[in-house]
Amino acid sequence: MRALLFDLDGTLVDSRRDLATALDLTLADLGLPLLGVEVVTRLVGDGARRLVERGLAASRPEAIFSETFLADALRAFKAHYAQVLLATTRPYPNVHAVLEHFAGLPKAVVTNKPAGFSETILVGLGLRAYFITVIGGDTLPERKPHPAPVQAALLACGIVKPAEAVMIGDSPNDIRAGRAAGTLTCGVTYGFRLADELAEADVVIDDLAGLVESFQAFHPGVPRDDSLSHAGG
Repeated sequence: MRALLFDLDGTLVDSRRDLATALDLTLADLGLPLLGVEVVTRLVGDGARRLVERGLAASRPEAIFSETFLADALRAFKAHYAQVLLATTRPYPNVHAVLEHFAGLPKAVVTNKPAGFSETILVGLGLRAYFITVIGGDTLPERKPHPAPVQAALLACGIVKPAEAVMIGDSPNDIRAGRAAGTLTCGVTYGFRLADELAEADVVIDDLAGLVESFQAFHPGVPRDDSLSHAGG
């Protein structure tokens, strides 16, 4: 591999509780039933607006919400999330070790979360310095599973051949975006989605440390057999 592209929520960081807190605070503001962590986790994946839309629908299935109501709910959610986004969000096990192991390769984050929130989380958890760029859900007109965000990340990493990169994520959106852009794909089973939703991935791992065993970093001038070591712990 010459580059690694990572999803954020459910791949690099476990953010489910803070997302659920922000959405439930929004629903409480609107006088709607709360959803809790398990339900909200299943709603994450297509950006903040879709999360709010799905949250409203799950909270009050029989209701029809106007565009103005949705816009107000989205503003409320963003305001709440800005206050709690680092309350309990933490990197998954082995994230720092794996990023250090692949320190010689360009890396990018490709997420449907708004870029501002993504940057704040990465900086707050000491992860931002590992990545050349962060492509958020509002960076481009398109979001995953469209290939454009992956293509933008590849360009930032200086990768001409998509097949020399791997897109790593916990959802079908990540796998489909990577495949559409021509990269290899790696699904992680510890995130927000069920393992059977990752059947299209080239590789599936249960711990991010599995990247070290599954993919070999290419360094010009270094024999390939010597370029891989095991990341422990």
